[in-house]
Amino acid sequence: MLPIHGPFKYSLQEQQDFIFSCLEPKIQDFRSRVPQTTIYAMLGNDDWQASNAHLETLVKRDILRLLHGEKHELGSGYELVGYAHVPPTPFTIKDGERRDLLDDVVDGQRCTACVSQGSKIMVVDPRRYFAGMDSMEEELEQLPTVRDYRKTVYVMHSPPFRTNLDRLFDGRWIGSRAIRAFVEKYQPYLTLHGHIHESSEISGTYWDKIGKTTCINPGQSTEELYAVVFELEDIAATLAHTVFGPMVYSE
Repeated sequence: MLPIHGPFKYSLQEQQDFIFSCLEPKIQDFRSRVPQTTIYAMLGNDDWQASNAHLETLVKRDILRLLHGEKHELGSGYELVGYAHVPPTPFTIKDGERRDLLDDVVDGQRCTACVSQGSKIMVVDPRRYFAGMDSMEEELEQLPTVRDYRKTVYVMHSPPFRTNLDRLFDGRWIGSRAIRAFVEKYQPYLTLHGHIHESSEISGTYWDKIGKTTCINPGQSTEELYAVVFELEDIAATLAHTVFGPMVYSE
């Protein structure tokens, strides 16, 4: 969600500055043209979580709403819940990472592991860090209680394991087993994902089904916008991708 362009040691400040210097005016300009639109936001695993404090300022100004760990009303009885964390990656920023399953053992990694706090970036031991945090499996069960899973939309940064949505460039599945188990157990109406940018190109599609649940990962590209649009109450008839076009569902 937030950029990292300059030297890594300045990346936290860069992201925090971006929120007020670029993101806020962009959203304000957009909402001046479509004032009835609600903007929801959630940091990804390449974003320093200390930037959430700056995003909270935008929440207080009624510019956007944050998703992670929160529940929002969508109208017509639908609810929206967010969950940002992903299983461990080989990358440096660990703020948004957790053990996937409770019993998972996290090996060491070659690159330095860092987390953010306030305005500082701190080096951590990844084994100790992950051991001191709840797993994704545990955190998912701690999400806000919903009225009816059949009318709940989950925005989860990591896609579920072994689907069309979690394929790496080499074809491996790299999604979350905990999220897959959660979807299988509760069968929510819709789940929206990201994280694995190339998955839609590798698998050839941007959607999948787990039981009755529709799961979507638009993918991401630096060349053009990868996004989906749909009518919430009739996904099958209205779902379309900005690059891949409409998708015909078969139940």
